[in-house]
Formats: sequence, C-alpha cells, structure tokens
Amino acid sequence: MKFDNDFFNTEVREGFEISSMMKRAWAAQMEVFQVVSDICNRNGIRYFADFGTLLGAVRHKGMIPWDDDIDISLMRDEYNELIRILPGELPYGFVVAGMYADCERLQNAAFVPQLRVIADEELWDFNDYMKYFHGFPYQRAGIDIFPLDYISKDKEFADMQKQIIKLGMEILGKWNELNREGSLDKFVSEFGQLCNVNIELREDTKNYIWKLIDKVSSLCYRDEADYVSSMALWIDNDSYKMRKKCFDDVIEMPFENFVVKAPKNYDEVLKAEFGDYMIPVKGTADHTYPFYGHMEQELIKQIRRVGFKGSVDEFCEEVASGRLRV
Repeated sequence: MKFDNDFFNTEVREGFEISSMMKRAWAAQMEVFQVVSDICNRNGIRYFADFGTLLGAVRHKGMIPWDDDIDISLMRDEYNELIRILPGELPYGFVVAGMYADCERLQNAAFVPQLRVIADEELWDFNDYMKYFHGFPYQRAGIDIFPLDYISKDKEFADMQKQIIKLGMEILGKWNELNREGSLDKFVSEFGQLCNVNIELREDTKNYIWKLIDKVSSLCYRDEADYVSSMALWIDNDSYKMRKKCFDDVIEMPFENFVVKAPKNYDEVLKAEFGDYMIPVKGTADHTYPFYGHMEQELIKQIRRVGFKGSVDEFCEEVASGRLRV
C-alpha cells in the first residue's frame, strides 16, 4: 500500500493533533486490513467496517482523528469460515491472535472476545517490519475482527445466553482476584454447569472459557431472530442491536487512500452504536490512547542503545527508508 510522504506529517484534523507516529500506526493497521480484505474478497466472504472504523468512513472518509484502531465485523457464519481459512491464507508474518490462535503466546496476545490478525514479531526482522509497516516501530500491528450474532426472539433463551456470557466474561476479567480469594474454582464450576460441561482448572482453562463464550454467543440462527449484535456489548445494553437486514447489502466507501466495505444501511447501525453519530465526540475509545503509549519509553531506550542520536520520528524514517539498519 502506498502513501504520499505528506501523509506521515503531524496534522490537525477537527481541532485534534495527529502525531506522525499515529499516522504510522494508522498506515500499519491499514496494511493488515488490506491483507484481511484481500483474503475475504478471494473467498467470497463479506466483511463490514464497524464501530469507529465505520463511523470514520461515513463522517471523515477515513480514520476518526482521535481513533487509533481498525475494526471490522462479519456475520457469524462468515466469521466462522474466516477463522477456518485464515491459517492457510495469511501470508508469512501474519497470524491469528486470540482464542483461536494455535499457541498460548498468541492466545494471550488478544485477551478479548473477538479475533485479531496481527504481524507476529517473531516472524519479522525488525528492519523489514519497519519498511513494510511504514516506520511503525511497535510490535503486533493488527486489526480487530468481530462476529455479529443473532439475538433470539425467545426472551427466555436470550436471557440465558446473556447470563452465561456475562458470567464467563466476569470470571475472565477477575481471574487473578478470584484465584487469590480462593473462589475461582467455584465460579468456573458454576459457569461449566450453565454450559452443561465439566471444566477443570488447567493451563488452557481461560482460553477454553473464551471458546465457550463464543459458542454460546452463536447459538441462535437467522430464522430465529430479527436483530443482530456484538454479544459482548449487547449483554450490558439491550438497545445495542440492529435489524438483521441492515447487513444484507454491502456498499464501498472511501477510507483514507483506499476503499472499505460497509453495510448499506449504515445509518441504523451507527445510530445503535453511537446515537447522533454526526456530532463528533472526542475521547470515546475503550482503551488508553495511544494504544502504544506504554511502549514509548522502552523504544527510546532501544534507540539510544544502538547509538542513534536523533528523534524517534527521525529514527523511524531512517530505518523505514533503509538508510539505517539496526
């Protein structure tokens, strides 16, 4: 993917300053996005830009100035198909992270209820990584991929799903605390009973619980539902749902310097997600901005360790261009 050199300049959009490093983060994630998009297109799998990425496409024709990640969603059957084919379709250097990863290291790389595709730092030479990802120096550039699941018209069934998903996520979120209190086994056993399985505490138990949550989320079929949602968000907000027909048709929308796919009825989707979505609201991310902030000081130490005297931005430019190898 090609970007004009000016793209990486610090810029003010909508009164918000976007640093050169954030521009590099955007470009790195767009490279991963392009890889996933190409795989979906080759295999007839529909995806949709979603959450801040969809809002950015509609309102800004690109990234929201104060956003720092890329999200897409797929209907559950296509999401499952993508999980199945990704290991064989991803080019070298890119891997699945999260519950469906093939090793504990990558499972722990995304402790979330969705799939991630990332650049695996163990498969890249740092200099090649910097060149491919436009001088972005932080590990594991990637995107989030969410399933859209059907919400049952049977309220009792839907409430049962909600109870199981909520308990599972609470256990995972408080794992260490429950373990210290000596109540972890009790809660895990209760969760297993709700899922009609016996769960023993082992090294892979957390990942097993993630997979059970994902399975329970997908229990309802299209003909049993009028609405769809991202279950991890719906369990705490009943109004967070969209009519299933919102995702029947796909359109293309400009996004920075390429094109993304979006639900044709994006208005209903964005109203469910953001309310009056055309009014910008800064600082609404569900994580610390920027996502790489906790790694900045270590990067500076590494730059000084190799003897480079210039700024971080200068270092990134020199390595990305090939003028400096470390």
